[in-house]
Amino acid sequence: MQSKQIELINYMMENKARVLTSQQLADVLNISMRSVKTYISQINEIGKGKAIISNKNGYTLNIPVAKSLLAQENMVIPQTYEERSTYVIKAFFLQHTNSLDLYVLADELFVSDSTLKADIKKMNMRFKSFNIVFAIEKDQIKLQGPEKNIRKLFSYILYEEVDNHYVDLQILKRNFKNIDIDSMLPAIKQIFSKNDYYINDLALRNMLLHLVIIIERIQEGKTISGLAKGLEDQDGENPCVLELCKKLEQQFSIVINEEERQEISILFKSSTNFVVTGGMQEVRALVGNEIVEETKELVYLIQQAYAVNLDTENFIIPFALHLKNLMLRAKNSTNIKNPMLESIQSQHLILFDMALYVSLQLEKKHKIYISQDEVAFIALHIGGEIERQKNNNPKVRVVLLCPSYMNIESRLYNELLINFSNDINIVASVRDSNQLEELNFDLLISTVRVKTPGACETAVISPFMTSVDKLEIQEKIESSLNNKKNKMLTRHFNDYFEKELFFVSNVPLDKMEAIDILTNNLYYKEYVRRDYRENVLMRERAASTAFGKIAIPHSVEMNAYKTCASVMICSKGIRWENQLVYVVLMIAINKLDNHVFKELYESLVMIFSEETNIELFRDCKSYEEFENTLRSIIG
Repeated sequence: MQSKQIELINYMMENKARVLTSQQLADVLNISMRSVKTYISQINEIGKGKAIISNKNGYTLNIPVAKSLLAQENMVIPQTYEERSTYVIKAFFLQHTNSLDLYVLADELFVSDSTLKADIKKMNMRFKSFNIVFAIEKDQIKLQGPEKNIRKLFSYILYEEVDNHYVDLQILKRNFKNIDIDSMLPAIKQIFSKNDYYINDLALRNMLLHLVIIIERIQEGKTISGLAKGLEDQDGENPCVLELCKKLEQQFSIVINEEERQEISILFKSSTNFVVTGGMQEVRALVGNEIVEETKELVYLIQQAYAVNLDTENFIIPFALHLKNLMLRAKNSTNIKNPMLESIQSQHLILFDMALYVSLQLEKKHKIYISQDEVAFIALHIGGEIERQKNNNPKVRVVLLCPSYMNIESRLYNELLINFSNDINIVASVRDSNQLEELNFDLLISTVRVKTPGACETAVISPFMTSVDKLEIQEKIESSLNNKKNKMLTRHFNDYFEKELFFVSNVPLDKMEAIDILTNNLYYKEYVRRDYRENVLMRERAASTAFGKIAIPHSVEMNAYKTCASVMICSKGIRWENQLVYVVLMIAINKLDNHVFKELYESLVMIFSEETNIELFRDCKSYEEFENTLRSIIG
């Protein structure tokens, strides 16, 4: 419902004992009597039963129906420019029009017409990249631009409006009330399955959103025409696409022309994969030798840059299929939103960095733009393969200490293998703490409390392993892995850090000032090449390296002459995009040390992501204080 409709119902609720005339309601709402009658008619169309009843004396409220309407709506009036601009664009779409009354819209938004005019001016700047114009002609706001771009704008706004860009079925149903979403979904899945095509859930929802926009616009008589020859990929005769179009035409009584079918074809080809059963040979036939060879080249580059081996069919086959679709989306300026972007970017920094490296290689070679949503999908592919290879990674060395009684130690040993075999290697099972002295291990799992030799983690559990015990063991495993990384940092501290690479600023700085100071110093020390600064900025432009109160800028290339970390501490803060950071760690990596990059990066992230640690570093006035603080935290 519109804000004036809600205001009308609320006023009548406050005066439910009275019969109200059109004039009274018009005076209260500051609108014409004609508008009052229009609003009442619209309200009665929305509700299940009439919410407002008219008689010769005026209007009375059907309270149960009115309450139901208000409960369903729960509308929040847009307060900011961003909220109002979203409201305006959705009004064009939901009211099925390319023209809106300026003064009616201002009333709905509870703003003056001058404020709304200023908003429209800002919107023309904000959405300039869509090649869309919001024009004001004779008190009418008009949406002008190519139909294809208008559709892109609608889908963009819908994604931006929801948390994590995840458009679920309920959101689609709420915004497309005239389309039977529930019947569309199984029909699409059935067509794909019958033709041996696979589509993941995120791509399916993206496709569904674009299809319902296409259907609604065609129903309104707004179609794309004259573009078929210029499309990047023409395959409108694909049997699956033809069947899908035919189904949509029958279900919604529309006609899909050649240009619209080509649009659906591109959407289809950039979202689905053919089910592969014949291995690499079949993949080459589906995506072409060029895509397969480019996938293998990217695998080689990741190996060189990060010392991570992805050269397996488990990775190459699905990634080659994904790469083909990604390239098609990029060349046609389409995109699938990734609701996991934020969590991947903030919680899996190395994975995101590796994916960014891949995307930058593709951008440079093909002169295309790859969004951060697409980067997050690349990260999922890389992370999935790393998880598959986890069995081959170094494991935590564990000793089980359990006095022998009723074969309890054997049962616990087996339970540990069943639950944690991917993460641990049980080097010994002992019955007495005296046996620990000659053993080399990272984690002691014990059924009794004992004093352990050296600095190692200990998990004390019950003789009958509970769910709480399993959580305790998992936490200690993670802690042991972190201890290994910290030990590596301690062992190599003097190799990576030095006094001449340490800076303290007592005045506020911005990002570029900090980057210039650190990169110039590294170049002066002859630790990096001349192009190091530009490579740092290239990585920064792809995605900010700031998180929390720290930034870790670094080059997209691991071609430093020496592996090192340059440090800047600014107690007043450094403005880094929309964040304020207090510590900057600029990492330079020599390719011979690429095997240490992951451990070094993750160790630094773990230490500096702690709020209490940042406060300790902010107080450091010298390199010696910084070193002592870092060593004490690790210790």
